[in-house]
Parts: sequence; C-alpha cells; structure tokens
Amino acid sequence: MQIHIARKGAQLGVFTDDEVRAGLAAGRFNAADLAWREGMAEWKALGEWPEFAAVSPAAPAAPAVTSEIAWERGKSAGSFFATVKQVIFDPSVLSTGRLGFGDWLLFCYVALAFAAPFNLAGVFLAGQQNEALASMVRGFGLPQFNEFADQMAQTPPTPVGLMVFQTVIGLAFAPIFYAGLGLVHWVGQRIFRIRVPAERTAASALLASGALLLLAAPFQLLAFDLRAQLIVGVLTFIPFCVVYFRSFGAATGVNPWAQFGISCFVWFVLCACCCVLPLSFFGLLVSR
Repeated sequence: MQIHIARKGAQLGVFTDDEVRAGLAAGRFNAADLAWREGMAEWKALGEWPEFAAVSPAAPAAPAVTSEIAWERGKSAGSFFATVKQVIFDPSVLSTGRLGFGDWLLFCYVALAFAAPFNLAGVFLAGQQNEALASMVRGFGLPQFNEFADQMAQTPPTPVGLMVFQTVIGLAFAPIFYAGLGLVHWVGQRIFRIRVPAERTAASALLASGALLLLAAPFQLLAFDLRAQLIVGVLTFIPFCVVYFRSFGAATGVNPWAQFGISCFVWFVLCACCCVLPLSFFGLLVSR
C-alpha cells in the first residue's frame, strides 16, 4: 500500500515502503516528514512509523573546503602579490590551501621572474669584488689568512657574461633546489612522527621560499658595497626566518617552532654528513 508524504504542508508525492526506506537512507526524506496511508486516522511523522524506525538517515555531507589563498583562486600578477601579502600578514589562511606541487612550482618561478632584474642588476653593480673580499679577510688580523687574501686579490676577474650566465642558471634551478629541501624536510618530519604529505611539504617550501625571494630581491641593489650587504643580511636574517617558518608551519599545519626545530636537525645532519665526515676521512688519509 502506497504512502503519501508531505513536508511543511506541501505534498512530496506517493511512494512505496521501499522507496521511503531508500529516501530516508539517502537523506531525501527525514524523520520529521509527515506520512499517511489509506486506513490511518491522521498523518504521522516518519520517525514514528515502526517499519521505518530502524532506517539510519544519511550523514550530512561535509562542507567543501575552499582555499582562501589568492594564488589558488586565480593565477595573475595581482593574486601573486596578494599571496605574498598573506604570507607576511595573514599566514593562517595558508592552512586552507590545496598546496598542489605544480601550482607552487609556478608561483616560485613567477617570484624569480620578478626578482631576476634585481639579481642581474646586482651582478653589474657588484663588479669585481675580489679586492674588496681580500681587504675584508685581511681585516680579521689573522696572519694565516693573509696568504689566502693575497691569492684572492690576484685572481683574474670573471667575465661579466659568465657571471650573468651563472646567475641565470642559478635562478632557473633554484625552485627545484627549494623543492628538494622540502623533501629532505619531509624526511625530518617523518623521523619526528609528524605526518604531512610529501607533496604538501614540498609545495609549502616553494610557497615560503618564493615569497622570501621577492622580499629579498631589492637588497641585491646593495651589491656594490659588500659590507652594506653583510649588515643588511644580518639585520634581516631573523625577520626572514620568522616569515618563512610562520608561513611554512601554517601551510603544513605544524607549529612553526616545531618546523624550525626539524629544520635545525636536518641541517645539522646534512652538515655532519656533507662536511664533517668527508673532512675527517680526508684528515685520516693525510695522517697516514
């Protein structure tokens, strides 16, 4: 016998018992909907029908998470600079991102495109710094460094064309290098039992590195004065670290201090493996 169903005074139609069960399970009907069949004195809510009481209603669908990162909402120069602004002033929105690797590899290359003119200008402004470096080394007042400083001062100047070529090649491969560091950091996360997908970790590294590339680019114009570059580098080191690890931590969903600690651990291991061990091995060979 068919069942009439109504909701808020509007008839929804006439259905069989199986259709009602399927509708309750799928969320088409709910327990508060009124139902009537021939022979009943009055309408009753479906939840009061014994034959439908055991039917579990469908769980409500989880709301779709929409990325609030400007770069993931559209690719343009405006969204690029808006994303850099989010990295600096509102890194919490980075947690809403999809963080696909391709999107952030492109982001990093766009950052390099904006930074490249500053880097190339720095090459021309720097000129030949051999004498300036030698003078700085001599300034330490350590006799054992004087021979090294003299050799540095006598080094033939590097052709400008070669310097430009080296700069362009370095910029071209920089995002791949940053992504590689992100994967190394992912290994560090796994060692400390922090489970963030490798793709998200690498993409987060590209995001944070791309923003810093843009922020640091204007300082290349100080290349004509090595001491000025060193002073600015020292003064901006901590603020840049704060920006990097705040954004990296937000994008990966991990406390920034934890990510900083993992990074220190990773770099310590890399230095031990790449510097200390080879030097120790070389020392043993020389001693024999």
